[in-house]
Amino acid sequence: MFIFACLLIILGLMPFFYKANHNTKDVKVNTISVERVQAPALKKKLNILHLSDLHLENISISPEKILELANKKRVDLIALTGDFLDRRRNIPKLANYLKALKKLKPAYGMYAVFGNHDYVLKGEHFRKLKRVLEDNGCITLQNQHVSIEMEGETLNIIG
Repeated sequence: MFIFACLLIILGLMPFFYKANHNTKDVKVNTISVERVQAPALKKKLNILHLSDLHLENISISPEKILELANKKRVDLIALTGDFLDRRRNIPKLANYLKALKKLKPAYGMYAVFGNHDYVLKGEHFRKLKRVLEDNGCITLQNQHVSIEMEGETLNIIG
């Protein structure tokens, strides 16, 4: 009886597992505009590619597909906002995605912050994650900021 009940629960959850897996393939590209209150409009729009919560254990999109989607617009800055992975064995997998993103040649660079899942890695494994990001062109920010000049104004990137 117990096995039968467990089987029913598992079968009942299957649609949710399917939907969760399908969502990892359903990548959305959104374009938003941010108004600058009390500041003059910039002559050139700043195009930021923002990727978050890659969770490489479950990702169903290839580095090439991300590059194809992002290549449709000029990318000035790349912001990677954490939760890259949960397990240290996926650190090398991250390098392939970063190499693809570097091909976009963002004028103002590529910046990364770590998410709670990344901090699960400890000691040498966390340092390896950070090294892979930096070796592939990311500026990592941990309670830091970087200022860049753009059209005579300062843009602060805080992480």
